[in-house]
Formats: sequence, structure tokens, C-alpha cells
Amino acid sequence: MIASTASLLIPLALTTSLGTASPSFHHDVRAFVTGYNTVAGQTDSTPCIAASTANICGRRDAVACPRHISLGTTVEIRGATYVCEDRLAKKFDSRFDISCDKDTACPSQVTGWTTIKVYADATEQAAAPKVIVGAPQRSAEPHRLMVRLKDIARATPKLASAAHAVSVLRGRG
Repeated sequence: MIASTASLLIPLALTTSLGTASPSFHHDVRAFVTGYNTVAGQTDSTPCIAASTANICGRRDAVACPRHISLGTTVEIRGATYVCEDRLAKKFDSRFDISCDKDTACPSQVTGWTTIKVYADATEQAAAPKVIVGAPQRSAEPHRLMVRLKDIARATPKLASAAHAVSVLRGRG
């Protein structure tokens, strides 16, 4: 009974989450946000050149991101869209630091805890496992199904609850 219930949940979860025409490949991160100005005293001797080698002077859409997020990744902070162009010092690697260019009032206005949407970049979307809708094949190795579900859940956070439900039904949750 458990195996048949699990096999019914997986296709249901896969089909219901794929109903949108353009899926949103993002995950939410709760993090502390700060702001900085593109001046030598707050950066280095080349304040306009970011870690990505982009010139960020005059721009208000650049942000320094933690090292585990690829340069060029798009993030959304408090409704505004930014591009990860820069890095923070290692001791602040869990923060996001918005480039306020020369606006000295900006850093204090953007500072604080918030939820950030981190969108997958094109290479992460291409590397994401392809989701095939349909009943899973019965396997002599049921752990392989769970590994595949976890990979899918990582690529599509909405499926994480379906993967968890299956693991609970199988006695692994």
C-alpha cells in the first residue's frame, strides 16, 4: 500500500508544479543586507571595478553576494532587482552588500534583515535535472528514486514537500 501511495504522489506533485508556462527558478534566502559606496575607503583602490570585472560606477543594480552564489546571478531584494557583480570580505560572506554608488544616505536605508530571492542563472537552469512527468518505474533499488527526487527538489523547491512526503511514507523521514 505504501509503495502504491508513493507512486501516486510523485506524478501528482510533478504535474501540479509544472502547470505554469514559465517556472520561477529561485530560492529564498534570509540574510542581512548592507550598503556600500563606490569609494576607495569602502572598497579597494579600484572602487568602480567589481569582482566580476564590471564597471559598477553609476549603476544602482549591483550587489556583492556571498561566495556560494555565482557572479552574474540575479537576486531580488525588497522588490528591486540586482546582479551579483561583487564579493564581500570573507568575514562578511553571509551578507549581501548593495552598491549605492555615490549616494551616502543609501547604505543606512538598505541595511537590515530581509528575505532575498536568488534566481538560478542560465548555467544552473541548464544543469538542473529534467523533470519527466509520469509514473516512476519500480526499481530493485528504492534509494535511487529518493536520490533523484532530492535532485529534482533542489532544482525546483516546490517539489521539496513531495520528496519529503515520499520519504515519510517510506519510513525515512
